[in-house]
Amino acid sequence: MKTNTAFRLFVVAILLSFFVSGASAEESKYTLRYRFEKGAVLRWNVLQSLKITTQIKGVIEAAETSSRSTKIWTVLDVDADGTATLEYQVGDVKMQRSQTDQKDEKYDSLVDKKLPTAFQSIDGTVGVPLALLTIGAWGETKKPKRIITAYSSGSEENRITIPLPKDPVAVGESWYVDTPVELPQGDGTVKKIAARQKYTLKDVKTGIAKIDFLSQVLTPVDDPKLKSQLIDLYSKGSFEFDLDAGRLVSQKSTIEESVIGIHGLSSSVQHTSRLTECCCGLKSCEICSKR
Repeated sequence: MKTNTAFRLFVVAILLSFFVSGASAEESKYTLRYRFEKGAVLRWNVLQSLKITTQIKGVIEAAETSSRSTKIWTVLDVDADGTATLEYQVGDVKMQRSQTDQKDEKYDSLVDKKLPTAFQSIDGTVGVPLALLTIGAWGETKKPKRIITAYSSGSEENRITIPLPKDPVAVGESWYVDTPVELPQGDGTVKKIAARQKYTLKDVKTGIAKIDFLSQVLTPVDDPKLKSQLIDLYSKGSFEFDLDAGRLVSQKSTIEESVIGIHGLSSSVQHTSRLTECCCGLKSCEICSKR
């Protein structure tokens, strides 16, 4: 009799543990949404670096650039559904460039009056409105409306926001966004590449959600020249999202890829880039600055 009673208590304990675990899992789901306030001015410190090392017939050449800038968003309007219109500009920038057998060049927009030749592409684009951005509550964006037509942000457009899941997610859950690419070829054809970005909610602490991401190229690519056109698709990193403020407060991403054979069997190109971005003026910025 005692054995049966003990067994029943054991079964009840197991059932209760499943019930409690299920309730805890349900309670630990998080809703991720962007929230903007009209008139708000948001600032981020942005550090970027890029190094490309090329080897052809035993000759190695390296080109390296780095920059520190201040990205500024001014929230012009917010619709009833949470869609925000923002004005984007770069408040200041400090840049450096070095290349094999060439003189290093530097530029600081807060100090220097003359822009070096290597940085002519940013002429007239610092401290002035560059584009209008439209961002929805789940991170959906429209193509930016250029204010300065000469301005070209390249992959910066992909870092305006990240897409958020419309349903609540638990730590460990992932969501995917298709990012197909079409590459025009020299013979007039177009090569279609299937790709996607994987996002995973890794952790939530003190109101800050950490989201890891990984870019995945799904179409097999063996042609070195083709792969060299897809370098930006091989990124990975992490974001921090402030659940209360409803916005990204930091991000880190890297690309480390080598392409062999683009200029012959003995040639190679090594691409290494890093991006680090941290907010200013939000409570979470104090957390980031102490790391």
